[in-house]
Amino acid sequence: MENERKIIAIDDTRFIFKTNFSGDPERDRFGSDARKANVMIPNEEQARELADMGFNVKVTKPREGQEEDFVPTSFVPIRVNYDSYYPPKVYLVSGNAEPVLLDEETIGTLDGVYVANVNVILNPYQNKQTGRLSLYVKTMYVEQNIDEDPYASRYGKRRDEDMDEEDASF
Repeated sequence: MENERKIIAIDDTRFIFKTNFSGDPERDRFGSDARKANVMIPNEEQARELADMGFNVKVTKPREGQEEDFVPTSFVPIRVNYDSYYPPKVYLVSGNAEPVLLDEETIGTLDGVYVANVNVILNPYQNKQTGRLSLYVKTMYVEQNIDEDPYASRYGKRRDEDMDEEDASF
């Protein structure tokens, strides 16, 4: 399948609905232990391209009584597989701090983070038995929303000052 070798980048997006990077069946509507999320597709052109390639592109629907002025959002399900020969590289970015590489044990922290932005590179995969296409995370940067955290700038400044002091001591 030609899609297996082509990576797909979705930039400047967010998750939609509840994530389940921890793989906790309690977090999933259907009790699945799959590590997964849904990521919004920021433009219609990319949504059409993914649908044309055979991916399961979904579109939000208005709730009853909210049909007027409703703007639909396209999204795709993504999965994280640490049981792979090439496990995903998932980074949590908080303010000016260096991105933190998450592993199989720590990726579940994303389930409780307020997310401002996501940039993700996905590997397409076709299930040989069912023929269904899935998107697996190859690399993902999840930017934490710290704008509403009154202490983030305070401690960010402290971290910057500590670094300046270390540089001055050389």
